[in-house]
Amino acid sequence: MNRAERRRTGKKGHEPVINIKTSDINQIKENAIMEASNKAFFLMLAIPVMIIHDKYPQLMRKEVDGKSREERFVELCIDLYDSFERDFITVDDLHQCLWEEAGIKIERS
Repeated sequence: MNRAERRRTGKKGHEPVINIKTSDINQIKENAIMEASNKAFFLMLAIPVMIIHDKYPQLMRKEVDGKSREERFVELCIDLYDSFERDFITVDDLHQCLWEEAGIKIERS
């Protein structure tokens, strides 16, 4: 295939080869694992705290529409997590909201 044919089809040249040491790959994996576990830990605490902060009066009623407070709490947590998964809210939004509205900073020491 000559240059004109490559341009017409939109093909680029071959991708460059990058050599990475095994130790570098292991370090990248460890960093990714730490970042993911820190994010999961924060979400595990932040979501219930936000629900309690925002919906406490609703949760204190023993039963609403035939659902116990535990069922409602779980549903509210799942709804907030769903908002996070759909990118309606971010971890930074949760950090900021908890700090501004509740005066809480969740940090690992």
